[in-house]
Amino acid sequence: MQIISSCILAAAALTLGFPSPGNPVQSDGFQSLFDGNTLANWHSLSLGTTQAKWLARDGVLTYESGDSWLASDKTYTDFVLRLEYRTGADTDSGIFLRSPDDGYPSFTGMELEIRDDAAAPASVRSTSALYGAVAPLKKTNKPAGEWNQVEVTVVGRHLSASWNGVQIHDVNLDDPAYAGAQRGPLSARARAGHVGFQAHLTGAPAEFRNIRIKNLELGIKN
Repeated sequence: MQIISSCILAAAALTLGFPSPGNPVQSDGFQSLFDGNTLANWHSLSLGTTQAKWLARDGVLTYESGDSWLASDKTYTDFVLRLEYRTGADTDSGIFLRSPDDGYPSFTGMELEIRDDAAAPASVRSTSALYGAVAPLKKTNKPAGEWNQVEVTVVGRHLSASWNGVQIHDVNLDDPAYAGAQRGPLSARARAGHVGFQAHLTGAPAEFRNIRIKNLELGIKN
């Protein structure tokens, strides 16, 4: 009976997209960062006086309105990050990359912006922008309530990203063109840090799911 129960649990985990307890690293080299039920692998850091509460429910990672960010417990240098997200009315959120614990994560590390702005033009503050620095090549985000697929690869001084299957970034982080980025050039940003998500006081909370990462650092295991 115990063997049968274990098999059922493992099958259910695969069906729901959650990691099987005994097999955290998948065959494609990705590891799930979100188990669908808890905030294991994450910790919350303040961005202001009103701390947002982060929640795991029904296979989705989300938050109550406030100012904070949710950081991965581990730090990463070179990696591929895959996830899905959706917005609500007036959502203002983001995906942090290589962000240290100290300082504002959008500018000590980097942020891919997330907003409820499907009809708006591309800019350095629109959805999928490398916030304050690089506008996306094309905006492909879906309207509020629909799930979006994101993949971002950061290796050395290069960042590439796709949004819903369309490449929207191919960036040399040391390019002098980004020396005038908001609060400092991309070339000065941290070489390693947490991945994470942003919560704001305004707008409906963003929701995230199927968060997976492949660590590309040689000799380092997730």
